[in-house]
Amino acid sequence: MPVYKDKERNTWYFKVRYQDMYGRNKQKMQRGFEKRKDAIQAETDFLYNIKNAFTDAITFDELFDHNIKSKKYKDKTIRRRTNEYNKHIKPFFGHMKVKDMNTHHVMDFKTYLEGNFNSLNTARTVFSNFKILINHAVKYYGLRVDPSIMVEPIARVRPSINFIRREEFEERVVCVDIHHYKELTRLLFYTGLRIGEGMALTWNDIKIDENMLHVNKTFDISKRIMTSPKTQGSVGYVPFPPFITEMLQEIKKESAVKYYGFNDEYYVFGGATPYHYSHYYKKFKEIFPELRIHDLRHSYATYLINKGVDIYLVKELMRHDDIKQTANTYGHLYTERKQEAMSVFN
Repeated sequence: MPVYKDKERNTWYFKVRYQDMYGRNKQKMQRGFEKRKDAIQAETDFLYNIKNAFTDAITFDELFDHNIKSKKYKDKTIRRRTNEYNKHIKPFFGHMKVKDMNTHHVMDFKTYLEGNFNSLNTARTVFSNFKILINHAVKYYGLRVDPSIMVEPIARVRPSINFIRREEFEERVVCVDIHHYKELTRLLFYTGLRIGEGMALTWNDIKIDENMLHVNKTFDISKRIMTSPKTQGSVGYVPFPPFITEMLQEIKKESAVKYYGFNDEYYVFGGATPYHYSHYYKKFKEIFPELRIHDLRHSYATYLINKGVDIYLVKELMRHDDIKQTANTYGHLYTERKQEAMSVFN
């Protein structure tokens, strides 16, 4: 490996040509070594890093692009992560080489997130996705020092749960009287389905005789296409009470008359194609202006807990991947039941 003598400075330097991971031809030159063996060692270290890491050239923009393309993210996740990166991470780090980032940069970024989000949990999500990029650099680019390791993560804040009690829900849902929007709203309340899962249901997914339905896909409301459910744990059978069975039987009977060529591949809510989410959302907000549609899912879990259902069973019914997710979201609702538990000693 050739090194060169700088006669003017009486020092040594190395100069080497190489290709980075994107096939770009580059040249690296470093001067100022007092001894020839120091220049040789520096060149050896550099070539090793290029072969195994490429951290000398990689920027955050390139790192993010590689992370997005190398992982099997859903289209919805890619759109969300890209928007999040462009809005919050790129202004801080996009131009920077990953190897040049230090702990102070990370601390400044964390302070920015904590001061610019109304919800600390949202800030925590962005910071966690930033950490994903750092871990990606460590794994795929040989980043030797993780500058974020000394920075405390943003603390999780227990989310506030907005829900509606069953009695009030039943009084108001009757006013959602268009298409089968009322029936869709009731199904969401009594099964805890996410809106995309509810709109994706076909009659093949409904097991009328068993009082249950099968969640195996979700409807991407922005692109109006079917995708896989939110998580692997989201796939599964969901039971429903007998009065929902009667409701579904009535819908199917009406649909068989209404739609020419009706069969079990038709959607429960929409016929040949699912309903338009935007129209349903508009009608939902007219009756429940203080609620998000997703709050029906929270209402389902809250009702189960208030009726004494064990948190592990709630976890299964909600199709959470981990009991921690259930406990972190709904665990505080069991607080008032602690004193009730003491009755076992009476």
